[in-house]
Amino acid sequence: MDIASLIGVLGALLLIAIATGGRFLQFFDLPAVFIVFGGTFLVVLSKSTMADFRAAYTTAREVLTTKPVPLTDMIDELIAVGRVARYDDRWMITLEDREYKDAFIAKAVRMWVDGIDHALLKDALLREITEMKIRFEQARDFFAYAQELAPGMGMIGTLIGLVIMMGGVNDPRTIGPGMAVALLTTLYGAILANVVIGPLVQKINGHGKRVKRNYEMAMAGVLFIHKGGDPRLLPDLLLGHLPHEDSAPIALPEPKQDQAEAEATDNA
Repeated sequence: MDIASLIGVLGALLLIAIATGGRFLQFFDLPAVFIVFGGTFLVVLSKSTMADFRAAYTTAREVLTTKPVPLTDMIDELIAVGRVARYDDRWMITLEDREYKDAFIAKAVRMWVDGIDHALLKDALLREITEMKIRFEQARDFFAYAQELAPGMGMIGTLIGLVIMMGGVNDPRTIGPGMAVALLTTLYGAILANVVIGPLVQKINGHGKRVKRNYEMAMAGVLFIHKGGDPRLLPDLLLGHLPHEDSAPIALPEPKQDQAEAEATDNA
């Protein structure tokens, strides 16, 4: 669990509880909970397929429980891969059996070991990046809709509470429950949208951007090594080409041929 998210949400709820003056149970109303939380959940479900629903919650769980591999660790792993490919005679077996910190690098290297062409390797990695980006965008949009919907469900609950109050104006016993529904649904809608779902939407958006940056850097590094590039150049090349938001994927310069390879090419 992401500790910052846990502290933030629980801290905000604790401050709200303190603001009630210790009368927290007075701010709990089961019909209001059903209207806001249950209503938001069901309406969001109604606009999605079950596959979209499961994918969004799987992505949210990933965001809250995992962290992207640090850039320095990714570069170190790419350098290690490049050294094996450059200096190890049994590099294909070594890279196939190697344990990788990053799943994307592992997939790219194993496609390389399988003998896939450079252009096909690049296309496959670009498709992987595109699918990852779409997955995070769909999860973000899923919860963003829930964030927009929660205050609306709170307003529906307020109207229901007012109708209950007006319908039982001659019976004082119905005024209290109606007023509770009218006020607490608005409160619940605001809390759900701004304290719970809003931060989650931002978490998904930021996490997706970091993963995309990592994938693009890994792709650039693997393709550079695949064409015979010197892995010792990767730190300067990758850190000097950090992608910006919505920028094109990193394109590293073509690796220069070693002098021996160049002479062999000329003699041929």
